[in-house]
Amino acid sequence: MKKKNARVLVACLLIVLLFFRPEGVVYAANTLALVYDGKSVNYNKAQVGFTINGKAIDVKNTPGIIIDDTSMGYYVDVIKNGLNATCTYNSTAKQLTIKKFDKTVVLKLNSKTATVNGKKKKMDVAMKAVQYKKAKVTRIMVPVRFVAENLGYTYTWDSKNKKGHIKYSWLELYKNGAWVKYTGTKVKASYNGKAISLSNMPGIIENATVLVNGKKVFAAGLGATCDYNSSKKTITVKKGERTIVYTIGKTKAVVNGNSKDIETAPMRIKNRATGRYYLMIPARFTATELGYVYNWNSGAKTSEIKDANTGGTQPVVSNASISFQLPEGVQATDVKDADYYYKKQFCVTIPGDHVDFYKKNPVFIGNKIVTSSKVSLTSNGKTKILFTTSKLQGYKIHTKDNYIWIDVGNPKNIYKNIVVLDCGHGGSDPGAQSGGYNEKDITYSILYTYAKSYFNSAESDVKAYWSRYNDTFVTLSDRAAYANSIGADLFISLHMNSATNTAAKGTEVYYSTNNNTKQKNGLTSQKMASLFESNLVSAMGTVNRGVKTANYTVIYKNTVPAVLIELGFISNSSDRANLVDTTFQKKAAKNIYQTTRQIFQQYPTGR
Repeated sequence: MKKKNARVLVACLLIVLLFFRPEGVVYAANTLALVYDGKSVNYNKAQVGFTINGKAIDVKNTPGIIIDDTSMGYYVDVIKNGLNATCTYNSTAKQLTIKKFDKTVVLKLNSKTATVNGKKKKMDVAMKAVQYKKAKVTRIMVPVRFVAENLGYTYTWDSKNKKGHIKYSWLELYKNGAWVKYTGTKVKASYNGKAISLSNMPGIIENATVLVNGKKVFAAGLGATCDYNSSKKTITVKKGERTIVYTIGKTKAVVNGNSKDIETAPMRIKNRATGRYYLMIPARFTATELGYVYNWNSGAKTSEIKDANTGGTQPVVSNASISFQLPEGVQATDVKDADYYYKKQFCVTIPGDHVDFYKKNPVFIGNKIVTSSKVSLTSNGKTKILFTTSKLQGYKIHTKDNYIWIDVGNPKNIYKNIVVLDCGHGGSDPGAQSGGYNEKDITYSILYTYAKSYFNSAESDVKAYWSRYNDTFVTLSDRAAYANSIGADLFISLHMNSATNTAAKGTEVYYSTNNNTKQKNGLTSQKMASLFESNLVSAMGTVNRGVKTANYTVIYKNTVPAVLIELGFISNSSDRANLVDTTFQKKAAKNIYQTTRQIFQQYPTGR
């Protein structure tokens, strides 16, 4: 009986010890033999594990430990492999540099002072070198909470399971050869009002365009096929008689054999959370080209796709930068636009007074670069919608039924061909003078007043920017720099010649040998100058003075193929009579436009 009571007592004591041992204490069988801070330590506290968004981080045979109530982890296992951060350890300086996106954390061995993006911060426990005797390795252990939180993560200590849980709310995506931190809108999708399951890869917004997982949204959700050709890097989406072929990284799509522009190129991206690649394609373009009705619900952050026969009004297509509805009775062809790029503005005008209409049906802006829109009534009874941007931007207007949507972006992302037209002289600088005429007025009349009607025409495929748009003085260096600032492809400067010898006459075109680099498409400033000289002399009937070289600032300091045209001599009476003649000026403007188009056709930009 006594032996039985003794056995019961021992069993009770074991149960008490099992449930009421101190937090973090692990018994001898799990004791780690460690060496740190110059001392041998029989470590019997918690052996710490770590997770990233719920997924365990493999710490192998050197688990995390607790020192002075701080969880420490081997930086390679937890920070480099677990968080995918870039880690560099300098054994000489005994310094660890950790980089992730826009954060840089620097720790020094046995120092409680760290730097985060260059600013000093105090830690509770210093980075330490810890020897694991059984594993026969020494590990550089870092305070995981400090590092994780200063890289932008959240860190939670799970005392029950002895784990440090690291979490992040952004998407870590691998695209264009690098991991990026996506903090934008996580887009949902629906079809005829029913949510489409996107699993762990929501849609994203790139350049004001919603991109969605093609296989989930259009294949699983709408019953289309969505196939990827890895060798051609193409994505083919097919539904019924409609076939769309995208190419990764290209802003052109082929729809039933016809090439069409798209707002943003499709991507094949990897989500670090899942370790899988996804085919991300433009939601609006794909849906509408397959014959569906598309609407961006900004409140619900949802791409809403409906069958065309479900009724209701056509929604605003608002995954572009700007979108709005046209009033009843107004056709898309009635809409006109004007670019005030020099003010970082552009406008759309609509016939009639529709100010109240737009109070009830406001303009949608989905791009933070578009800082404002203002609806007003002009003096001639038209409705004007003025848009202001934070920097000079290009724009492209699309129309469908009674809706307008506008893509806004850097000029090179919007336009196929871009040229800067430089009207020589201006303002306080009259240029050459003769017979009561100023060079600045003639260059402005030809290259701005008359050439504008050609370059800004509906059939023009060339976007023109002018270095001056009125009688203003612009420095030579500012003129030269303008092409680079807007991402132009060509630069054309127009001048009138002058000489003390009044018999001198004819046309000559200059380029600079210091700015004659052969472009990828084969174009050089010299080739450009030759085309202008040949075409102008032939069309205008002027004397051919040939192609010449000079280091004029506007062509010498330029960054794109550049020419300076001396159309004729203002000092010569016969040349001057032509130069000031309206018919001659209009003809010269047209030839400059035609030659510019010819250059882009012979030497395409590839955009």
